[in-house]
Amino acid sequence: MITFDPTLPEHCNMDDRVAVSVLIDEILLRDLAITVNDGEDDVVTASKDKHEILKSMGHSGEDWLHTAYGGFYLIYNNGSDGDPMVVICDYHTNKTTDEIYNAVAKKLGVE
Repeated sequence: MITFDPTLPEHCNMDDRVAVSVLIDEILLRDLAITVNDGEDDVVTASKDKHEILKSMGHSGEDWLHTAYGGFYLIYNNGSDGDPMVVICDYHTNKTTDEIYNAVAKKLGVE
């Protein structure tokens, strides 16, 4: 069962909210800190607090989630209704980020 924190701003659709919540869970499961960049500024730096991370996201329509192993570029309401993985429109590819991305896709049933 997928559970999520509904903190992400209301202009993000439900598929975006679920996918982002699962993405953050997968990153935090690997004990990685997350820095959230809203396209201009780092609004949260090296946090492992899911609620704090979610609260800082979605205010500019896009975010970068940076970890020590790379980042995930998110664009909200980017045609993701019915396909939650669309919100993750790009990411730095390496063993760790590929593992995270694939785990999110598997949990969302979009492999």
